[in-house]
Amino acid sequence: MEKQSKYLIILLVALVICIAVFWFQFNNNVSTVIIVNETEVQENGSFSGLLMDAYGYGVANKTVTFHKPGYEMGTLVDAVTDENGEFTIENAEYLSDAGDDNYYGDFTFAGDGKYAGCTYEGNVTVVPN
Repeated sequence: MEKQSKYLIILLVALVICIAVFWFQFNNNVSTVIIVNETEVQENGSFSGLLMDAYGYGVANKTVTFHKPGYEMGTLVDAVTDENGEFTIENAEYLSDAGDDNYYGDFTFAGDGKYAGCTYEGNVTVVPN
């Protein structure tokens, strides 16, 4: 009976270690990705994106920064994800004097203690009505 008890203790310790490793991986520096559903939007239109973790879940209540058409490269604005990890940009601006800079781009999540940061490499071009 004593030999069986040792095996049971070893199995329980191994189970606890496995659960702890999974818990740590699931809650620390989880990879993320930003998905934007459009590459082009009409002036005054809207488009949305999704901040998703490596497990396929939307990441809620996080700030995604981006630049608007014509803004200088250092000027960023924010959008906050909803409970499903989605964010929406409404009333897309078209600036007639912005030329090739009529796009929304550099969508970035900076990351935090639980989630790693990420950047969406594409742009969403605004076309005039």
